[in-house]
Amino acid sequence: MYAQMTDRPSPDPDAEWWTSTDVADYLGVQVKTVSAYRHRKQMPEPDRRIGRSWIWKPERIIEWHNEPGRRRKSREAGQDAAGGGESRPPA
Repeated sequence: MYAQMTDRPSPDPDAEWWTSTDVADYLGVQVKTVSAYRHRKQMPEPDRRIGRSWIWKPERIIEWHNEPGRRRKSREAGQDAAGGGESRPPA
């Protein structure tokens, strides 16, 4: 079973950089969700790469997360990619 998100401390908004784990903790999602958002271009591009790790400036993530309508846009983009989002009853 996954550890609950409340078990981890919140990332420091005053830190110089956030890793994918920090971003995931801030958003309340799993790291693989952050990776999926990044691949689908549903979040800001990372600011840098150190070794195999992508890092972001915390203020960019906070600003993006607080944009009006961001969550609705993400859902609509996901529905478009999945075939329109219309559900059909089984035949």
